[in-house]
Amino acid sequence: ARVDAAQATLNMARLIAPFAGTITQAGLIPGDQVSVGTQGFRIDDLSHLFVDVEISEIDINSVELGQTVTMTFDAILDQEYEGKVVEVGQVGESVQGAVNFTITVELIDADELVRPGMTAAVNIVIRELKDVILIPNRAVRVMDGERVVYLLKDGMPEMVEVRLGASAEAMSVLVSNNIDEGDLVILNPPSNFDVAGGPGGPGMQR
Repeated sequence: ARVDAAQATLNMARLIAPFAGTITQAGLIPGDQVSVGTQGFRIDDLSHLFVDVEISEIDINSVELGQTVTMTFDAILDQEYEGKVVEVGQVGESVQGAVNFTITVELIDADELVRPGMTAAVNIVIRELKDVILIPNRAVRVMDGERVVYLLKDGMPEMVEVRLGASAEAMSVLVSNNIDEGDLVILNPPSNFDVAGGPGGPGMQR
Protein backbone atom coordinates (compact mmCIF):
# COMPACT_ATOMS: atom_id res chain seq x y z
CA ALA A 1 0.00 0.00 0.00
CA ARG A 2 2.86 2.38 0.81
CA VAL A 3 4.47 1.62 -2.56
CA ASP A 4 1.19 2.34 -4.39
CA ALA A 5 0.76 5.61 -2.49
CA ALA A 6 4.32 6.64 -3.31
CA GLN A 7 3.77 5.79 -6.98
CA ALA A 8 0.54 7.85 -7.04
CA THR A 9 2.40 10.82 -5.56
CA LEU A 10 5.18 10.40 -8.12
CA ASN A 11 2.65 10.29 -10.97
CA MET A 12 1.37 13.72 -9.91
CA ALA A 13 4.74 15.20 -10.84
CA ARG A 14 4.13 14.65 -14.54
CA LEU A 15 1.38 15.11 -17.11
CA ILE A 16 0.09 12.15 -19.07
CA ALA A 17 -1.74 12.81 -22.33
CA PRO A 18 -5.18 11.16 -22.51
CA PHE A 19 -4.60 10.23 -26.18
CA ALA A 20 -1.82 10.13 -28.75
CA GLY A 21 -1.37 13.40 -30.60
CA THR A 22 0.77 16.46 -31.23
CA ILE A 23 1.51 19.24 -28.74
CA THR A 24 0.22 22.38 -30.42
CA GLN A 25 0.50 24.81 -27.50
CA ALA A 26 2.78 24.95 -24.45
CA GLY A 27 1.85 27.32 -21.63
CA LEU A 28 4.60 26.33 -19.18
CA ILE A 29 8.37 26.38 -19.12
CA PRO A 30 10.74 24.63 -16.69
CA GLY A 31 10.81 26.41 -13.33
CA ASP A 32 7.24 27.78 -13.46
CA GLN A 33 5.14 27.43 -10.32
CA VAL A 34 1.78 25.86 -11.09
CA SER A 35 -1.39 25.10 -9.18
CA VAL A 36 -4.28 22.74 -9.69
CA GLY A 37 -6.26 23.73 -12.78
CA THR A 38 -3.37 25.46 -14.58
CA GLN A 39 -3.38 24.64 -18.28
CA GLY A 40 -0.01 23.23 -19.20
CA PHE A 41 -0.25 22.04 -22.79
CA ARG A 42 -2.71 21.65 -25.61
CA ILE A 43 -2.62 18.41 -27.56
CA ASP A 44 -4.43 17.75 -30.85
CA ASP A 45 -4.96 14.60 -32.86
CA LEU A 46 -4.12 16.05 -36.28
CA SER A 47 -4.90 12.76 -38.04
CA HIS A 48 -8.64 13.46 -37.59
CA LEU A 49 -9.93 17.02 -37.99
CA PHE A 50 -13.52 18.03 -37.30
CA VAL A 51 -15.63 21.12 -37.83
CA ASP A 52 -18.62 22.02 -35.64
CA VAL A 53 -21.39 23.79 -37.55
CA GLU A 54 -24.49 25.56 -36.25
CA ILE A 55 -27.59 24.63 -38.30
CA SER A 56 -30.92 26.42 -37.90
CA GLU A 57 -34.00 24.47 -36.88
CA ILE A 58 -35.45 25.15 -40.34
CA ASP A 59 -32.73 23.08 -42.03
CA ILE A 60 -31.77 20.51 -39.39
CA ASN A 61 -34.24 17.85 -40.57
CA SER A 62 -32.53 17.89 -43.99
CA VAL A 63 -29.19 16.90 -42.46
CA GLU A 64 -28.32 13.21 -42.03
CA LEU A 65 -25.30 11.15 -41.05
CA GLY A 66 -22.94 10.43 -43.93
CA GLN A 67 -23.98 13.35 -46.14
CA THR A 68 -21.26 14.80 -48.35
CA VAL A 69 -19.83 18.18 -47.37
CA THR A 70 -17.61 20.67 -49.19
CA MET A 71 -15.57 23.18 -47.20
CA THR A 72 -13.47 26.25 -47.81
CA PHE A 73 -11.29 28.10 -45.30
CA ASP A 74 -10.79 31.85 -45.03
CA ALA A 75 -7.05 31.32 -44.57
CA ILE A 76 -6.64 28.95 -47.56
CA LEU A 77 -7.41 30.54 -50.93
CA ASP A 78 -8.66 28.67 -54.00
CA GLN A 79 -8.78 25.31 -52.21
CA GLU A 80 -11.85 23.18 -51.54
CA TYR A 81 -11.95 20.26 -49.13
CA GLU A 82 -14.33 17.34 -48.75
CA GLY A 83 -15.94 15.97 -45.63
CA LYS A 84 -18.88 14.04 -44.28
CA VAL A 85 -21.42 14.52 -41.50
CA VAL A 86 -20.48 12.27 -38.55
CA GLU A 87 -22.74 13.63 -35.80
CA VAL A 88 -26.08 15.47 -35.71
CA GLY A 89 -27.15 17.22 -32.52
CA GLN A 90 -30.47 16.09 -31.09
CA VAL A 91 -31.10 19.11 -28.85
CA GLY A 92 -31.18 22.70 -30.05
CA GLU A 93 -29.98 25.80 -28.25
CA SER A 94 -31.79 29.13 -28.37
CA VAL A 95 -29.57 32.14 -29.02
CA GLN A 96 -31.29 35.52 -29.28
CA GLY A 97 -34.57 33.86 -30.25
CA ALA A 98 -33.05 31.59 -32.95
CA VAL A 99 -32.81 27.84 -32.32
CA ASN A 100 -29.69 26.17 -33.70
CA PHE A 101 -28.44 22.58 -33.68
CA THR A 102 -24.77 21.61 -33.71
CA ILE A 103 -23.55 19.09 -36.26
CA THR A 104 -20.02 17.72 -36.58
CA VAL A 105 -18.25 17.29 -39.91
CA GLU A 106 -15.07 15.27 -40.41
CA LEU A 107 -12.57 16.40 -43.03
CA ILE A 108 -11.66 13.60 -45.42
CA ASP A 109 -8.81 15.14 -47.41
CA ALA A 110 -7.23 17.58 -44.95
CA ASP A 111 -3.61 18.57 -45.65
CA GLU A 112 -0.90 20.45 -43.77
CA LEU A 113 -2.53 23.80 -44.62
CA VAL A 114 -5.57 23.06 -42.44
CA ARG A 115 -4.95 23.89 -38.80
CA PRO A 116 -7.12 23.62 -35.68
CA GLY A 117 -9.04 26.82 -34.93
CA MET A 118 -9.43 27.99 -38.53
CA THR A 119 -12.76 29.38 -39.73
CA ALA A 120 -14.53 27.22 -42.32
CA ALA A 121 -17.44 27.79 -44.71
CA VAL A 122 -19.45 24.59 -45.01
CA ASN A 123 -21.83 23.45 -47.77
CA ILE A 124 -23.83 20.29 -47.08
CA VAL A 125 -25.15 18.33 -50.06
CA ILE A 126 -28.64 17.18 -49.07
CA ARG A 127 -29.77 16.07 -52.52
CA GLU A 128 -28.06 15.51 -55.87
CA LEU A 129 -29.81 15.94 -59.22
CA LYS A 130 -28.37 14.81 -62.54
CA ASP A 131 -29.18 15.59 -66.16
CA VAL A 132 -31.29 18.66 -65.43
CA ILE A 133 -31.34 22.19 -66.85
CA LEU A 134 -30.62 24.95 -64.36
CA ILE A 135 -32.03 28.46 -64.54
CA PRO A 136 -30.24 31.34 -62.76
CA ASN A 137 -32.57 32.71 -60.08
CA ARG A 138 -31.72 36.29 -60.99
CA ALA A 139 -33.17 35.71 -64.47
CA VAL A 140 -36.62 34.77 -63.12
CA ARG A 141 -39.43 37.33 -62.88
CA VAL A 142 -43.07 37.00 -61.80
CA MET A 143 -45.70 38.23 -64.30
CA ASP A 144 -49.42 37.85 -63.49
CA GLY A 145 -48.60 35.24 -60.89
CA GLU A 146 -46.49 33.16 -63.30
CA ARG A 147 -42.71 32.75 -63.32
CA VAL A 148 -41.13 33.89 -66.55
CA VAL A 149 -37.67 34.30 -68.03
CA TYR A 150 -36.58 36.27 -71.06
CA LEU A 151 -34.67 34.54 -73.82
CA LEU A 152 -32.59 36.42 -76.37
CA LYS A 153 -33.64 35.29 -79.84
CA ASP A 154 -32.54 37.07 -83.01
CA GLY A 155 -31.41 40.01 -80.89
CA MET A 156 -34.84 40.46 -79.32
CA PRO A 157 -36.13 39.42 -75.87
CA GLU A 158 -38.81 36.73 -75.81
CA MET A 159 -40.79 36.03 -72.64
CA VAL A 160 -41.23 32.36 -71.75
CA GLU A 161 -43.28 30.98 -68.86
CA VAL A 162 -41.40 28.40 -66.84
CA ARG A 163 -42.10 25.87 -64.10
CA LEU A 164 -39.30 25.45 -61.60
CA GLY A 165 -38.52 22.63 -59.20
CA ALA A 166 -35.81 22.35 -56.56
CA SER A 167 -34.07 25.62 -55.86
CA ALA A 168 -30.70 26.57 -54.38
CA GLU A 169 -29.18 29.94 -53.59
CA ALA A 170 -28.21 30.76 -57.18
CA MET A 171 -29.97 28.22 -59.43
CA SER A 172 -33.33 26.47 -59.83
CA VAL A 173 -34.19 23.29 -61.70
CA LEU A 174 -36.29 23.74 -64.86
CA VAL A 175 -39.30 21.41 -64.78
CA SER A 176 -41.05 22.58 -67.95
CA ASN A 177 -39.59 21.60 -71.33
CA ASN A 178 -39.91 24.89 -73.21
CA ILE A 179 -36.26 25.94 -72.80
CA ASP A 180 -33.39 24.00 -74.33
CA GLU A 181 -29.83 23.67 -73.16
CA GLY A 182 -27.77 26.45 -74.70
CA ASP A 183 -30.59 29.00 -75.04
CA LEU A 184 -29.47 32.53 -74.18
CA VAL A 185 -31.15 33.74 -70.99
CA ILE A 186 -31.20 37.43 -70.08
CA LEU A 187 -29.88 37.93 -66.58
CA ASN A 188 -31.35 40.64 -64.34
CA PRO A 189 -34.05 41.61 -66.88
CA PRO A 190 -35.96 44.86 -66.24
CA SER A 191 -39.57 44.72 -65.07
CA ASN A 192 -40.76 45.90 -68.49
CA PHE A 193 -39.25 45.96 -71.96
CA ASP A 194 -39.62 48.96 -74.30
CA VAL A 195 -41.02 47.55 -77.52
CA ALA A 196 -40.24 50.81 -79.30
CA GLY A 197 -36.54 50.46 -78.67
CA GLY A 198 -34.25 52.28 -76.29
CA PRO A 199 -30.70 52.60 -74.97
CA GLY A 200 -30.29 48.86 -74.67
CA GLY A 201 -31.03 48.26 -78.35
CA PRO A 202 -34.32 47.43 -80.10
CA GLY A 203 -36.91 46.09 -77.72
CA MET A 204 -34.79 46.39 -74.58
CA GLN A 205 -34.16 48.82 -71.79
CA ARG A 206 -31.15 48.88 -69.52
